[in-house]
Amino acid sequence: MDGQAYGWIRTHMTRAFVHYRLGSTAARLGDWKLSGNHRRNGELWLTNDEYCTRLLHGFRDDHVPAPGPNRQRRAFYQNRPLTKFGQPTLMGSEGSDLLILWRIDAQGAPLFRVVRTIGTWRFGKEQLVDLDFPLLASASDLRDLHFEPQDEGLELELPDEETNDADGTGGFSR
Repeated sequence: MDGQAYGWIRTHMTRAFVHYRLGSTAARLGDWKLSGNHRRNGELWLTNDEYCTRLLHGFRDDHVPAPGPNRQRRAFYQNRPLTKFGQPTLMGSEGSDLLILWRIDAQGAPLFRVVRTIGTWRFGKEQLVDLDFPLLASASDLRDLHFEPQDEGLELELPDEETNDADGTGGFSR
């Protein structure tokens, strides 16, 4: 039988199973804990002292579910942007409500993405996000992750010489 015939019930059953497993392994979640009201349509949230995440089902790699008309959900989606006028705001995790989107790939493996929304939109319209990255498959993949800085595409223009009109000596003014 085609798995698509049970799409919505499969999503609800998956959320219920994940909620059960996370609740039974709470000691291994570290600072994270289950939150939200699971009786309300299988709500699945995780929180710690800094972040609140909602686990939602995504249909494609690039899909972020729209918030819909619910006022609480719309408020959750409205984080302040991480940059203002192209500059980082350096506000840390303050106001960072995140979505963890899950889906099952063609081989039956779960895939997870973390998304930070910065507004609301209607279904089918452009999603408003400023952070979107996949979660790695295992702890060893995360442990092996490292940052490699690259200068390509980084352009910083400094003037060759800047004149100081007051004394005519040139150089940078203070």
